[in-house]
Amino acid sequence: MYKNILCAIDGSEHSLRAATQACEMARQSGGTLTFIVVTKPFKISSEAKRYLERESLLGEATYIVAPMTEQVLDEAKRAAKKAEIKDVKTVIREGQAARKIVEYAKLQRCDVIVLGSRGRGDIESLLLGSVAHKVSSLAPCTVILVR
Repeated sequence: MYKNILCAIDGSEHSLRAATQACEMARQSGGTLTFIVVTKPFKISSEAKRYLERESLLGEATYIVAPMTEQVLDEAKRAAKKAEIKDVKTVIREGQAARKIVEYAKLQRCDVIVLGSRGRGDIESLLLGSVAHKVSSLAPCTVILVR
């Protein structure tokens, strides 16, 4: 059985199913469950950055990302509560999703990574390859893709 479960979520329908599956796995095994959300870095032009610095608004960009990330994590926490999982950890990372997920799994010595087979970045995945495919290729542990 899996004792250290990492579930990558992005708010997509598939990732919510993955969260439900990960909760069930944690409930059955008594393992620890961590939800990870990877956000993209917020990039702005140098002109916009100067304006934000002048107006003391430079920190405002994080407020754009934070509500959506919080909503995604809240949905996952509700799934954990429904499955009666008491000890749930949440992690937010910024950068390239597959790399950050695998990096965290290695660092925390996760037994399994659970994620949706398709996420929110479907157009990007057509050009660059899916996060699920990259994670399954790079992960040091079992990867479960949920449809």
